Amino acid sequence: MPAPSLLGAFRPTSVDVRADATSRTSLRITAAYLALTTLPLARWCFATERYVPLAVHVAILGVALALLLSRGGYVWLRDWIPLLLGPLLYVELGWIIAGSGAPHWDSVAWHWEAAVFPGDPSRSLADRWSWVWLSEILHACYLSYYVLVFLPPAILWLRGRRRESTSTILALVLVFALCFVAFIVFPVDGPRFVRGAAPAPAGPVRSFVLWLLAAGSSRGTAFPSSHVAAGMVATLLALRYQRTIGYVTGALTVGLALGAVYGGYHYAVDVVAGIIAGGLATVISQRLES
Repeated sequence: MPAPSLLGAFRPTSVDVRADATSRTSLRITAAYLALTTLPLARWCFATERYVPLAVHVAILGVALALLLSRGGYVWLRDWIPLLLGPLLYVELGWIIAGSGAPHWDSVAWHWEAAVFPGDPSRSLADRWSWVWLSEILHACYLSYYVLVFLPPAILWLRGRRRESTSTILALVLVFALCFVAFIVFPVDGPRFVRGAAPAPAGPVRSFVLWLLAAGSSRGTAFPSSHVAAGMVATLLALRYQRTIGYVTGALTVGLALGAVYGGYHYAVDVVAGIIAGGLATVISQRLES
């Protein structure tokens, strides 16, 4: 049987009923999340008189609903738009959290941290392992989050394994939805906002991470760590569908988890919660497909 061509992946129809169903489940989760977060976002927009975020949010919700209602065509868009929306939905979380009016719970997270982990790991790790080479490696792993999320399902999809690709995307979309709702209900800023940057050795990679976080991070999105949760999901699904890539994503996820605490971006309990959220989302997504 000849291998599927790259152009074939963009054909407007598909005969894989199961992949179509999985793709639509991802879209339903995305649409439900967008609908639920419209009100707190609207509150923030009207309070600040900044209406563009609300207009974009409603337009995206309209696109998601239109794709759900469509019966044919737009296969690649229906498969991928829930995952591609992740960075944008993360950016607007800061506005949604502010619009929800929920108090921030760093004092509770710090109490959990002190009870479970002695020695304040979000600061002590950088003091204990104060080596530039280690700092740069761990920060590079932290940056690999973007590769972990998008590359494994893209490889499957371009190889014509659409069913496995949509399965991976569903689990990732679900874990983002779980984490984002947790951020809105239980916002935690994280040690970087509360106590300033950790004393990790500076290098070009760490400097870039700090710049990226200053430019695009949303306050209140520390617990659970969505980076670790998504890395956990990507690893578990890659080990199931493409084992060699799973080993790579697993190693990167371990480095990402360590880097999140080492760099002072998360409490250690955020990482533990991220691991649990990733495992839970993977199990639920498999149940949704069965």
